[in-house]
Amino acid sequence: MINDWIPIEWDSDVISRVLMDSAVERFGRPHPMSSATKRVLRSGGLTVSVGTTYTPDASSNDYITLTARRFLSQFVVDEDDLADADSVIDTLRVKGMDWAISYADTFDNACLGVSAAENGTTAPFTSVYKALRTTNSATGYDADDNYLSWDDDNTSFSASSAGASLYEKLSATFKRVETGKYWSKADELVIAAPGWRDAFRNCVDSQGRPIFIEGTGGTPDRLFDATVAWSRGCKVSGALSGSPTGNDLLIYGNRQFLKRGDRSQPESLVDQARAQDSTDDTAVKFRVRRGFGVGHERALAVLERITD
Repeated sequence: MINDWIPIEWDSDVISRVLMDSAVERFGRPHPMSSATKRVLRSGGLTVSVGTTYTPDASSNDYITLTARRFLSQFVVDEDDLADADSVIDTLRVKGMDWAISYADTFDNACLGVSAAENGTTAPFTSVYKALRTTNSATGYDADDNYLSWDDDNTSFSASSAGASLYEKLSATFKRVETGKYWSKADELVIAAPGWRDAFRNCVDSQGRPIFIEGTGGTPDRLFDATVAWSRGCKVSGALSGSPTGNDLLIYGNRQFLKRGDRSQPESLVDQARAQDSTDDTAVKFRVRRGFGVGHERALAVLERITD
């Protein structure tokens, strides 16, 4: 019987499902971590001058700190249900897929939608939502500068409502990033909760042309020609949740500023009952250690769908 932590191979069905369902795992900028914390230099630009005399840069060389948090799962099964090696392998496969789906949603919620201040447990990181709604004197960012909301009681979708329609709200969200120094066409990305799909399908420009194009043949969906990554975890949540029930979020910006810390890869552990145990149960554990941080608030913008 397996009795040690075994890394889950990257070409496995489990990892493929994680990458399919987690936008941050798939698109976040990876930063390998050899310890529990890692400092990543924040990008603030660099002063460029012309002539023969160098001008010292005046930007702040501050850092963000990535702290690895452990995401854990465990289940217990009666050994009568594991009569042979094939049963063990099949159980690991099924439970591995269950873990992949739940972890993807939980991790994305931690990175994108938790509204509470970071505490290491119920708020593992400072999420994108929290970062963009909080003043940061180190970067000169004021709370809610890159935050917008759209009340879905307003049934206007097209570009004709003096800034109140969904079209104008989406355009304004994109503009928050596009007019700053951190925008990059090559790295632009939309992360959205699937609940946005119905609204996107109804949204058109002033000429009646759709701004949302559903992908076909393996191509991604696109909004204003930006790739859309769907994430069930991209919803507001007061505390970490694998099934958040708050308002749907849309996050647009430069994916390079979604800083993902990789401390250890997904791994599993299987252990049979011991002679001193009171039951004949086999326990299976899954774990992964990840960090996350926002590289710069102005590289991202968020639109919240208000549903009263």
